[in-house]
Amino acid sequence: MKREFTQKEHFDDFIEVLAERFEPLYIYCFGTAAQSNKKTGCFIDHVDEETNRYFLLMITESSTRIEHEVQNYVNDHFHHGTITALVHGKETLIEAVRANSKFFITVANNAELIYSKDSTIKSFQVPAFIPTQAAIKAKKHHNHRQMLATGFLESALECIHKGKHNLAAFMLHQVVEQSCIALIRVHLAYRSDIHNLYRLLRLCDSFSPAISGFFLDESEEGRRLFDILAKSYSGARYKDDFCVGPADATRMYYQVAAFLRLTTALCNDKIESLAIEAEVYKQLQKEREVVYG
Repeated sequence: MKREFTQKEHFDDFIEVLAERFEPLYIYCFGTAAQSNKKTGCFIDHVDEETNRYFLLMITESSTRIEHEVQNYVNDHFHHGTITALVHGKETLIEAVRANSKFFITVANNAELIYSKDSTIKSFQVPAFIPTQAAIKAKKHHNHRQMLATGFLESALECIHKGKHNLAAFMLHQVVEQSCIALIRVHLAYRSDIHNLYRLLRLCDSFSPAISGFFLDESEEGRRLFDILAKSYSGARYKDDFCVGPADATRMYYQVAAFLRLTTALCNDKIESLAIEAEVYKQLQKEREVVYG
């Protein structure tokens, strides 16, 4: 009888394929999330399945960014869950650690090293993250992104009033993009340069799996509208056959406005948490100075 492989085995096998194709120095897994789908009943087929989401940081020898190529390969060839991949050169990692980057330090110290080109290297320890400025930096970045997102939202409403619905969709795309960038910067302390809304939402799932569900776990109609929103980044500017109707534009506007409010609340909560962490750290440092002189 043919043995069925587990999702973990499928994932491990794929990592070997990924490493062989792109020849990275290291691959870290900095998060996983499982989504279960179980249904039973007299009139439905039994369903009991689990979909895993993996979040990877790949470190390469070269500083040339190959993130889009890696992500496209993952999307086309991994069919046992989803993988969100970030890719950076080793010099970026080294410089980020020296600059007290919370994201890279946390990954290096705490994430699972699932592949190393040098098989003798099983883990790393870099200097610990110093959190004294984390809340201040997060608030600065959030304020900047919120200002941009709010401006785009106001522009979208004006476009709807003037019947420019394609342009309204593009403006709403920018609201979601800026909101996701803010969430990622505040929660992960990672500077994202991703424009694809699906990828941005999936990266947000690494710290809050409910965020993508705001758009992607809705009804089929909700997913249809989000797909229009995601395609508007290029469609509204370059495709003659891209067309958004007034009803769709209006529905997208209200949903995106609600998402911006959610983003603001989540970021404010995290900034408050970071401020508390900074105060605790400072207090501990003072206590150590008293003890050790």
